[in-house]
Amino acid sequence: NIKLINNMHHLAVVGARDSTSYTQQSLEFLLSNDKSKYLTIVSGLAQGADAMAHQIALKYNLPTIAVLAFGHQTHYPKSTLALRNKIEEKGLVISEYPPHTPIAKYRFPERNRIISGLSKGVLITEAKEQSGSHITIDFALEQNRNVYVLPGSMFNPMTKGNLLRIQEGAKVVLNANDIFEDYYI
Repeated sequence: NIKLINNMHHLAVVGARDSTSYTQQSLEFLLSNDKSKYLTIVSGLAQGADAMAHQIALKYNLPTIAVLAFGHQTHYPKSTLALRNKIEEKGLVISEYPPHTPIAKYRFPERNRIISGLSKGVLITEAKEQSGSHITIDFALEQNRNVYVLPGSMFNPMTKGNLLRIQEGAKVVLNANDIFEDYYI
């Protein structure tokens, strides 16, 4: 459904490929809110936080957009193929690449530019100190997007990157209203 591109309230969700139940529980908590129906969730269809964001969006009948880092005829990772099919039915799967473009490591950061560019804000769920999620956040800052972050423990390596972004001024999300107030929902 290409019309999803025109929705006003896109929220990108990024995080670790090895995300924990913390990401799952947090996204359930945030996206089950009644006002979430105004959001369109944008992510990259990778395993972990991306897949969780798309799955939870579909669970609550929220529009979702998956941005691929390769052509439409390529399927990666295989573990998200069924999810991709559901998104193609109920949401939108897009790519800037020709259909048969294969996977290449450098295309993932290029994809992240589109994920943040489509969105009014980017939410980090879990990010290690050295995480690809930081690439998306850097694009978001360049594109003058809001940056949101779930708080984490200073003892948890899975949220060390979250804490660094908080130190840099990212907005801490404790409930859905922390996002909605910037979206005027």
